[in-house]
Amino acid sequence: MMVKMIDIAKWVLVILILSFVGLMVVEWGADLSGLLQRRDPIVGEVNGVELKYSDYEVMVRNARARAEANLDRGLTEEEIRQLRDNVWEEFIQQVLLEPVIDELNIQVTKADVFNLFVNNPPPEIRENPNFQTNGQFDVEKYKDLLRDPRLAPQLAYQEELIRSQLPYIKLRNIITSSVMVTEEEIREEFMRQNSKAKIEYLLVPVSKYRDTPLNITDADVQAFYEAHKEEFKQPERRRLNYVLFSTTPTAQDTAQIYEQIEEIKRRALEGEDFTQLALEYSEDPSVTRNQGDLGYFERKDMVKEFADAAFAAKPGDIVGPVKTQFGLHIIKVDDHRVEDGKEKVKASHILLKFSPSRATLDEAREKAQRFAEEAQDEGFSIAADRMGVEVKQTSPFAKSNNDFIPGLGAIPGAVSWAFNADKNAVSYPYKATQGYIIFEVAEILPEGYRPFEEVKTLCKTRLEIERRKELARQYAEKIRPLVEQLGDRPFQEIVQSDTSGLIVDSTDYFTMEGFVPKIGREPAVLAAAFTLPLNTISPPLDIKKGIIFIRVKDRPEFNQELYEQQRLSIRNQLLQRKRQTAWDQWYNALKEKADIRDYRNRYYLG
Repeated sequence: MMVKMIDIAKWVLVILILSFVGLMVVEWGADLSGLLQRRDPIVGEVNGVELKYSDYEVMVRNARARAEANLDRGLTEEEIRQLRDNVWEEFIQQVLLEPVIDELNIQVTKADVFNLFVNNPPPEIRENPNFQTNGQFDVEKYKDLLRDPRLAPQLAYQEELIRSQLPYIKLRNIITSSVMVTEEEIREEFMRQNSKAKIEYLLVPVSKYRDTPLNITDADVQAFYEAHKEEFKQPERRRLNYVLFSTTPTAQDTAQIYEQIEEIKRRALEGEDFTQLALEYSEDPSVTRNQGDLGYFERKDMVKEFADAAFAAKPGDIVGPVKTQFGLHIIKVDDHRVEDGKEKVKASHILLKFSPSRATLDEAREKAQRFAEEAQDEGFSIAADRMGVEVKQTSPFAKSNNDFIPGLGAIPGAVSWAFNADKNAVSYPYKATQGYIIFEVAEILPEGYRPFEEVKTLCKTRLEIERRKELARQYAEKIRPLVEQLGDRPFQEIVQSDTSGLIVDSTDYFTMEGFVPKIGREPAVLAAAFTLPLNTISPPLDIKKGIIFIRVKDRPEFNQELYEQQRLSIRNQLLQRKRQTAWDQWYNALKEKADIRDYRNRYYLG
């Protein structure tokens, strides 16, 4: 029993660390002033506050240790890149938020620490049976564990972590303190989630006028452009030249992967434990969870190449390598069975992905670094000619928060660099999915309107849609008296007297979430469906497909009992959502005004 309690205590400490790490701002808001005085390279700066390379490395190393302890495995290269981004974002948060905390004179008391640490444990602890009585969290059981003297050093450390984080929690509470949820909002959300309706409809489709001459002139298109000019306004944009040094696996890399998986297969056939081989070599992300065991699966559950090999093998067979879109597989088939008339196979696998070798990565990285240095010294095109590499160009793009560059995808830091750099500036290498990329600012396009010639075709298409919609609207008004006289008689009576392309149909039940079967996301239809009296015909409604009349066939009454059951849960959902929105808006506005410079790509290329 004592051993069990010690194990539980260790688990509790891990949970506490991870739960509060989720709220962290760079090493728990530690004072960086002393750390930032050493003379070493900087990886970035925020409002003039520099982040030294050595300090950043410590932060990343600590964050990585926590993540690997939580996952019980090492991190992939992509996960490490994401972790570096998270640490960088935490540094930005600290630099931006600390002055606000000082200005508001936010203080932390012992009672604050006690309340968060003792009275508000994370859900993983509240839901653990060891701390429950009759299925409910028992705070006294939790406190008994915290009183264990053997945990005193670790708990003291936890207390300091919480104390350093609390100012940020208090700031967040201050910023979001004015957020409220009204009874009306709760009721509306309940109805949005639970109310249902089904309708029948009569549609005058735009397609009815597909072949009708519209006689649109260039002057009409020009007038449309002028009338909608604000819709064609665009922010400042950049166009970049770039050179790519590819990290695609070479033929030699691929041959080495085949050699490696053949060697793994040989060892498995000679009797080595397949599970241990999977844990040691498999690059399937799920291997630490399932040790390569895929359980029972049907043929349709796997890609064709994998399924063909697995279902053709006998129990006990080890087959492969099988090439799929994911890489090379060695498959160990354990069992075949038929369940509910469906053939199933139980199998394990080892996956090796087609990835570049270290030599390929090093060669691409070295070339990229050399090119960047020469391009910065002598010019982009001169360096490209000398090294015999092709210069490509992006289409113009606006600044965004997702690091997306047209034709290349998301490249962390590159968009920020592009919009802080002058024309003809040359970047350091950036690591992208395709390889290492060096950019040059080719063109800075100021804020303005897209030229008419650039959007002329789009304007003409939209004008054609408007004209056809107007014809549909005129026809709907023409038949409106007949529709209104129907009462509760079917829409089909209108169609029987008019065979010119009208559509009559009905829907299944739908909610207020937004999508109406067969019609799409149409706010006007949703509003009518949930406000019209039953069996009442709506006025003509404008939707993307044309002009529509609807009749509500059924709409169950408001369920007060269910509302009372869900009311508190919905209130909490709305409150959390609105608080998060309020915080995000406040913080993003603060961040937008900040001078943020990210130099990490100078030091982290892989």
